[in-house]
Amino acid sequence: MKKKVILVTSIFCSLCYYSQVGINTSTPMKALHVNGALQVVNELNVGGTASTAGSAGVAGQVLKSNGPGAAPTWQNLAGVPTSTGTVIVVNGQFLVAQEIIVQMTADFTSGPDVPTAVGNLTNEVVDNENQYTGSAAGNSFNISADGVYQITMNAQLSTVNGSSPVIGIWDNTAGNWVARVNDLFTATTPGLQTYTLLTSIPMLAAHTYSFRVSNSDNVTIKYLSSGSTGSGPVTQMSLRRLK
Repeated sequence: MKKKVILVTSIFCSLCYYSQVGINTSTPMKALHVNGALQVVNELNVGGTASTAGSAGVAGQVLKSNGPGAAPTWQNLAGVPTSTGTVIVVNGQFLVAQEIIVQMTADFTSGPDVPTAVGNLTNEVVDNENQYTGSAAGNSFNISADGVYQITMNAQLSTVNGSSPVIGIWDNTAGNWVARVNDLFTATTPGLQTYTLLTSIPMLAAHTYSFRVSNSDNVTIKYLSSGSTGSGPVTQMSLRRLK
């Protein structure tokens, strides 16, 4: 049996009024009641008035299915992002993930033993929620929402024999490390060693954090690599929300 297809190119009626129209149903329950699949090729405008196509208040929304037997709900959609970042889904919502990427603009030297917020991390490549503060003396940042965040830190250290440098994330509120990497530096003379930390940790919006360094002796974090092959920015700290 061939399917019957009706192609409607345009409908215009200025003198008549239809209260309810049904497609494949003789008892329409709304102004337009479609009993079957509905395909929208271009756009679906929601809200507005009898003379407007849609309102700005609902632009960028998407209808989300909540499963069989449950009513669907409208969810906010990121649409055209207003900030730089990765789009993630959290509890059914589209979000631009908080992200911080900072580089050094000059070397920074820290004293022994005390975990010190790294200074000169002032080249803000990305800070899409304006939560980071950096100066020549140190740094700190906040998390906009509780979640799991990916931490990536790369630092080139200049230190001496027998010292044990540590770099990582310090919880300023709790007063302890929440992520770190360390090693024993065994060069016989002051030299360079590159540390990389790549991990994911839960972080809290109620806490303040900082990128820190600690060592049993003085340690200098370099902002440029050097050598016969040239130089370029070598120390970079970053975090990005995953969920």
